[in-house]
Amino acid sequence: MARFLHIYISPKQDVTREQVETKLNLAIDWYRYARGMYVVYTSSSVDTWKARLIDLVKPRGRMFICAFDIHQRQGWMNKGFWEWLKKERKKPTP
Repeated sequence: MARFLHIYISPKQDVTREQVETKLNLAIDWYRYARGMYVVYTSSSVDTWKARLIDLVKPRGRMFICAFDIHQRQGWMNKGFWEWLKKERKKPTP
């Protein structure tokens, strides 16, 4: 079952944003809303995402991943973010 996750990543030195986002492309969909901060729509677990990203972080980077409940929300974000969050997504095929 697909769900939203929040991922913060501050990669180790010499890892580019493009390298991080290449890994994020394994998700069904994702949106970067600030430097190192992503909302990810995925059918993969938090543990799977940790395994995918950990080599971009260790030893001196930082990473935080958690479930993201979009049904209880308030905020002041750009229109593109709200449109992305509300858009209809196809269910992943098994």
